[in-house]
Amino acid sequence: MVITEEPGRLTLMVDDQLRASLHYICLSDASWVLEQIFARPSQPATELAAQLITRFIELATAAHVTVKLLDPYAKRYFAQHPAPTLLADHQLPASGTAAVQPVSLD
Repeated sequence: MVITEEPGRLTLMVDDQLRASLHYICLSDASWVLEQIFARPSQPATELAAQLITRFIELATAAHVTVKLLDPYAKRYFAQHPAPTLLADHQLPASGTAAVQPVSLD
């Protein structure tokens, strides 16, 4: 497995095939948003996402930024692996009416 890095995106490749990706937005020099994590169907999604999040944490820590989470899996991950100095205050909930909702493309 190889993790490649581009501005705003981490990808996890196996045998030159994309298996998972993590997308984030740099709002400023001090604030990033972890937007979405994708994993190919039939892949060990939890394991792949954890590897991408671990690398994202390393990058965010090195950049001295705070992070807001939009991705529901990332919210659950950080609930189990607290990172109080990394996460910004006032995170949106992962579920319920106040959570980020999908947008219809219709």
